[in-house]
Amino acid sequence: MTGPGSIEIRQIDSSSGIREWLEVPRVVFAGDPNWIPPLNLAERQRISPRHSPFFAFGEAAFFVALRDGRPVGRISAQINRRHLEHYKDDTGHFGFFNAIDDTRIAQALIEVAAGWLRDRGLHQMVGPFNLSVNEDIGLLISGFDTPPAILSSHARSWEGPLLEACGMHKVADLLAYRMKPAEAPDQLARLATLARRLGRVKVRSFDMSRYAEDVATVFDIFNDAWSDNWSFVPASDAEIAALTRETRPFMQGKFGRIAEVDGVPVAMIVALPDINNVIAGFGGRLLPFNWAKLMFAIKRDRWRTARIPLLGIRKVHRGTPLAPAILALLVAEILELGHAYDLDWVEFSWVLETNSAMVALAELAAGPACKRYRMYGIPL
Repeated sequence: MTGPGSIEIRQIDSSSGIREWLEVPRVVFAGDPNWIPPLNLAERQRISPRHSPFFAFGEAAFFVALRDGRPVGRISAQINRRHLEHYKDDTGHFGFFNAIDDTRIAQALIEVAAGWLRDRGLHQMVGPFNLSVNEDIGLLISGFDTPPAILSSHARSWEGPLLEACGMHKVADLLAYRMKPAEAPDQLARLATLARRLGRVKVRSFDMSRYAEDVATVFDIFNDAWSDNWSFVPASDAEIAALTRETRPFMQGKFGRIAEVDGVPVAMIVALPDINNVIAGFGGRLLPFNWAKLMFAIKRDRWRTARIPLLGIRKVHRGTPLAPAILALLVAEILELGHAYDLDWVEFSWVLETNSAMVALAELAAGPACKRYRMYGIPL
């Protein structure tokens, strides 16, 4: 679809043009009951060199599209030096893509992001990464009828087709699964029971008195377990520190589990209480009183939904007879916790569609995927 009016692309930064940047999603998602406005403060910090860990190893530019002076689209273009050092593939990234249903606007945004990367010697553009692979990634292409879980994004049904109309192609798909804890299948429980009976496997909750140490253990396992995944880049110290800082206020030890075999940490799972249910009516604002509502909800510790963003097992145990039992035990423990909270659902995301072992585990626990996110690419 195309629309009337002149189009202007404006580069902004975290101090100039930020209001227009924040306004774009409000325009794009106007009337969508499943979009949850993220907190403005968090969105400002995501693109701020002072606050975002990405800028310790990358650089980025941010662009807003205006039609007749009104913000109607946005995109970022970024260079992740850790990715380039890891893959040496001359690939730059784009992110934060949002646009109204207008091919001219989408084309202008893609062209400005591609031009910025091309000028810096990159030969391919892939995304969306918001901003790195260890943050929010992918564009929702199915599952528009339900709201997003914490630290994941929403999209309009036309945004994927807009990117394809601009010449972008599928690179990878990521899946999200939602399961009702009270309806966990018997096979999952049997595998968990098997792991417990073996005697070698012990699962412990996070120790909040040494939270930073347990987070470091989780990412040590993550960096090993995910090292063969598409576009994997090890989480940096800055990213780990930022995640530790951001999650500690609402994270409790019971939401994280570490599995040990013969006393050695080999697998982990992390669940995050879904604060989206709390902030849905905030309109992105914490002031004047929404901050108090958020703090009360965290203290009250009554959640309706949750998300599992991290689940992994070290490669040395992958493919062994013990592996399915360990992973099933971790998932079962979190689902038992969810049952105690009487959660409507627990989301397990994201799972690469090519990760057959994790897809099988997710489908065992939850059935078919409820959401699909796509990564797109285009040569420069």
